[in-house]
Amino acid sequence: MKRIALLILALSAATCFAQKDPEAKTLLDKAAKQAAGYKSITADFDCVYENLAEEKSETYSGTLLLKGSRFRIDVDKTITFCDGKNRWAYLTESNEVTISKIEASNDDAPEDKFMSDPLSLYTFYRNGFKYIMGDTEEIGGKTMQIVEISPENIKRPYFKIKYWFTPSNDLYQIKCFQKDGTRFTLTLTKFQTNQKIDDTALNFDAKKFPGVEVIDMRD
Repeated sequence: MKRIALLILALSAATCFAQKDPEAKTLLDKAAKQAAGYKSITADFDCVYENLAEEKSETYSGTLLLKGSRFRIDVDKTITFCDGKNRWAYLTESNEVTISKIEASNDDAPEDKFMSDPLSLYTFYRNGFKYIMGDTEEIGGKTMQIVEISPENIKRPYFKIKYWFTPSNDLYQIKCFQKDGTRFTLTLTKFQTNQKIDDTALNFDAKKFPGVEVIDMRD
């Protein structure tokens, strides 16, 4: 009987994720449209990498400045600048910058998407994913709505991604569950929109980094 009950539970979960929940899609669409409509986004964030097998975790804090397709991310002794087509990754310890083209893929994990196009966290569910509404969770006095998505392509390295949305439909947190037992969580600890951002803050200017070594990986 216990074996049968477990089988029924597993089949129920599989059936649930085999569907595309209209309510979940409505929330995802609304959040994506809202984020794209902001003139700018400034945020403080925490990234947590967990390795369940080794019982280890690492946390990094950073900041984001975003204006249209341009952005700047400061995290873990690296400053990333992007003009929408090219990316400059400046390593503060070695005074070295690597320039590369943005080549985002729908197969990229959320942490890679965030570094190549932060707004893509709101939209990549549109291609090759199933989604369902999850529970709600009280965080900081606010009721967060959870949405779970899973890839239709089972060959992807992750099997589930969870979103936490605020009552105003802004993204608060996203967590990626990898098949190898690792977890990546991005939490927006401070989130402001439509703030004035000086264009110079989004540009890599070699003059501000005397003696910088430039490695251009573009063709």
